[in-house]
Amino acid sequence: MQELMPYHELKKRLLAIPDRKHQALLCTIYAAMARVGEIVRGRYTPTQPLQAQAIKSFANKIEIHVHSEKTDIPRKVPIFRNREQWLAATIEGHAKAVGQGPLFPYSTRWAENVFSRWFPEFKSRRTGNVDGSKHTIHWLRGWRYSHYRRGDVTGRPVESKVASLLGGWVSSATPERYYDFTKIEDFEVELENEPEEVEA
Repeated sequence: MQELMPYHELKKRLLAIPDRKHQALLCTIYAAMARVGEIVRGRYTPTQPLQAQAIKSFANKIEIHVHSEKTDIPRKVPIFRNREQWLAATIEGHAKAVGQGPLFPYSTRWAENVFSRWFPEFKSRRTGNVDGSKHTIHWLRGWRYSHYRRGDVTGRPVESKVASLLGGWVSSATPERYYDFTKIEDFEVELENEPEEVEA
């Protein structure tokens, strides 16, 4: 099984989910590069689910205001309409439907079951008992990081430091170690850097 799901394939699969609540949950986690406990009720920490009011709408973007579960530092993640209207519309639509209060007033177990339902082929590498893993939903976080690094989100590669800030990491060492699925081939155009033609 290929560990990295290509951007356009993931987009197609997310948009094909008929359950709107499930679709919004997975799109929100993916877009915010969030830990599952930052979006639903935390498993080990008394964190509150992401609130509908945390989705801010602007003419050119939405912002997802996330309270980082591990560092306790708030961060805002912009989703620009000209690049990812499909994500912005899905998340914004669910937030407007909810109005006030938690977007997803459920447990991490519920969220993990939602991911397993729509992406059953993806298992965690963190435990020997992959069928009982509690980490499968973190594939979304890893894919988003790699999609930023590969340039799939913005049209050009995003530096690891910037991608790490969006994901709430203090250092880029952790995502580079566990979540970066990029390859040399992803950066060939940038590496080639063809010189400009000189007029004769």
